[in-house]
Order: sequence, then C-alpha cells, then structure tokens
Amino acid sequence: MMVETRNYNPYAAFVFFFLFCLLVIDLCCQCRGENPDDTTMYELTRSLYGVPSNWKPQLDPCIWDDVICSRGRVIAINLAQSGIAGCLSLAHGNLTSLTSLQLEFNNICGHLPRLSKLSSLQKIYLQANAFDSIPSGFFIGLSSLQEISLDDLPLTPWSLSQDITSATGLVYFSAINAYVTGLIPDFLGSLSSLHILHLSYNQLTSPLPSTFVGSVLTNLFLDHQQSRDKISG
Repeated sequence: MMVETRNYNPYAAFVFFFLFCLLVIDLCCQCRGENPDDTTMYELTRSLYGVPSNWKPQLDPCIWDDVICSRGRVIAINLAQSGIAGCLSLAHGNLTSLTSLQLEFNNICGHLPRLSKLSSLQKIYLQANAFDSIPSGFFIGLSSLQEISLDDLPLTPWSLSQDITSATGLVYFSAINAYVTGLIPDFLGSLSSLHILHLSYNQLTSPLPSTFVGSVLTNLFLDHQQSRDKISG
C-alpha cells in the first residue's frame, strides 16, 4: 500500500502566521476602541494646541506623555505650564475614571465644560488660563472633589451657589481674582471638610456668614475686595 505524503510548504506557513497576527492585532484594536476614554482623548487633541508630540490618535492614550492610566482608564491628566492653548471639548466630561485634572498656567479659553459625570474627580487645577465663564450647576456630580483652584480667570461675574455642597469632602477651594460676586454664602462655613478658602480680589460684600464661627476653616483669604460695600462683621 502506498502512503501519500505532503511536502511542508514554509511559504504557506508564513502566510498563515502573518494573517493570524493581523487578525490578533485587529481584535486588540477593536477591544481598545471600545474604551470610552479613547474617543474623548482623541477629541482633546483636536481642540487643544501645543499638546505633547506623542498625543496621536494612532497611539493608545495610556502611553501619552502627562497622562496616567489605571486598568486602561485615564485617571490623571497633568498639562500644567505646558504652553497649551485652545478650548476644552465638552467630551472632556466623559472621562468617568478621572481623579486629577491639572491644566493651570496655560492659555485655554472658552467656557468651562460641565463635569457632572466625573464622580471620581478629586483635584481640579485650572488657574491662570483664559476661561470666560463657568456654567451654572458646575459642581453638581463632583461628589469626590477635594481640591479646586479657579484663581486668575477672566470669568463672567458669578456667585457661589448651593451646588458646591455636592462636594461633601471639599478641603481646598480657591477662586482668587475670579470675578466672584455677591454674598459669601452660609453653607461654606457648614462644610465639614473645608479647611482652606481663598476668595481675595473679588467683588464680595458683607456680612460674613455666622456659620464661620465654629467651622473647621484654618486658612481664610478675603482681602482686597473690589466691591463698593466691603466685607465686614
């Protein structure tokens, strides 16, 4: 009996291996494409100018400079003093695992985006930019917020509203020279974690809230108000 033997074809094996690798790469890209952070980060590259050179759509945002990820999700962005310009995209509010956003000392303009989906966000540093307005209800949803700086922003005059109490763990609040107007609200003295409150160089008026008596505040700046009726009490 004759037994048929087949010759091994190395070229066919190579082609099969090559096609298999392409399939694996494609599946990996599809899996990464399902990450909701990717689209948001790619949108940032289109709305901001001067971002690091490796902020490219063909690269995973988790390997971009100044971006920190955990388990494939973006948890921190630090572009402080980086010469960044442009405007923040509204899509920025979709980075639901973000805990730290540091964009201070740049030239980012336009409206501050709503961040109500960012319940994990703990630190926001936006001072010394060119933002022109802060939306009503800005603090709604920021339940984990501990530190925020809005110093030296040319904002449309705004007042401190009740939605700040959404940040029940707020420790540091600074809005020096940020066009804050009106009375200092009573609820600021009732926040159980607020130790540092900086509101110098604004347009606030008297009186001081009675809730400041017995509050946990350890550092309070209210000097150089530009309003006609200075703070007293």
